[in-house]
Amino acid sequence: MKKLLTIIIFTSFTLFSYSQSKTEFGISTEGSWFMPHQTNGRDWATKAGFGTGIGVYASRNIFWRVSADIGFAYRYKQMQQHYSIYTGSETSYSGGGYSSENTLEGWKKYPLHYVVVPVHLQLLTGKYFFIRGGIEASWLTNFDTGNKKTEFNWTTGFGSQKHKLKWSVNYIGGFKDVGFLNGLYEIENGKFRSATVYRNNMLQLSLSYPIWQLK
Repeated sequence: MKKLLTIIIFTSFTLFSYSQSKTEFGISTEGSWFMPHQTNGRDWATKAGFGTGIGVYASRNIFWRVSADIGFAYRYKQMQQHYSIYTGSETSYSGGGYSSENTLEGWKKYPLHYVVVPVHLQLLTGKYFFIRGGIEASWLTNFDTGNKKTEFNWTTGFGSQKHKLKWSVNYIGGFKDVGFLNGLYEIENGKFRSATVYRNNMLQLSLSYPIWQLK
């Protein structure tokens, strides 16, 4: 996956360097609905949350009606996870079977902060409307993610560029499960902390505006 991202970024910069078409630099913002999916576990144990973000991008027409863009952005996502902690003589995770008076249950919110590098290809299907797809790499900055430091996602969507302010609606899905140490269940000596594991699943509304164009 890292090799694939490297190839896409290298190809994008090559096209930016040698294409004779218009290059555009601008700012982007997004709003999203984050719906974490648990492939191994109970989907009801997590709740969806909102997301937002802001960044910069560069795009270039490469041939015919096809353009490429690469960006650098900050993204915020919020999720909630259900917890159940047994309060008896041993501190352990409980998926059920303990009496209610010996168990603490509730929902914990997790604010997730990311640095994101998206790469897209865009095809005009009419005078103003386009479809797009691509890949993005993101890094969670405020939790320990263990060995899997980079999260890779695929994206697909559609939008309009009738005006300078462009919009697109996109679906963003994760290639693999990712996670972070959530600190919910920790024994006294600090040797064990539980993890939140999920696969990315987002619906995104993206807005972009060019601030500099050149031929």
